[in-house]
Amino acid sequence: MSDGRLIYVMGASGVGKDSLLRELARRRPDALVAHRYITRASSGAENCIELSREAFHWRRERGLFCLSWRAHGLDYGVGIEIETWLAAGHTVVLNGSRRALVKAHERFGESLLPVLVVADAEVLRRRLNARGRETPAEIEARLARSCEEETLSGVARIDNGGELAEGVKALEAWLDAAPVSDDPA
Repeated sequence: MSDGRLIYVMGASGVGKDSLLRELARRRPDALVAHRYITRASSGAENCIELSREAFHWRRERGLFCLSWRAHGLDYGVGIEIETWLAAGHTVVLNGSRRALVKAHERFGESLLPVLVVADAEVLRRRLNARGRETPAEIEARLARSCEEETLSGVARIDNGGELAEGVKALEAWLDAAPVSDDPA
């Protein structure tokens, strides 16, 4: 048995990570798209399980998350089942966070392959406005934070500022070219 790959997808709010991953899961059964646990109601567009803050903390305290982080006043976690999938040699795709990238590297080492999904500021602004979850001031703050991602070095970038089909095509091409472990266990 060989170790799998953890494709760690990051990007600013509104860049279309959930849409990309939903389409990737539909097209590529060989890429297991992991769900996240979040302490807010799901929009229905994302692959997540809503938990109360108490339930989230209970699970974290009992080691049921292999990775967790806090962002924008919310808790996010990833279940330990992905470690089983990776140990079985599968490719796992995760909607991660730049804030948790260092922790993810520490936990998953060489099997972690980060990718940053990007789109220009006007595309992000339009998508965030259409989503309707934030005030105009909150949207501008998110856009300002999205510029911080430009400082990430050595991370592949996928442009999802146009049609979803083009973003998915770029993600699939990158996925097919990304290294695969060939060390036998």
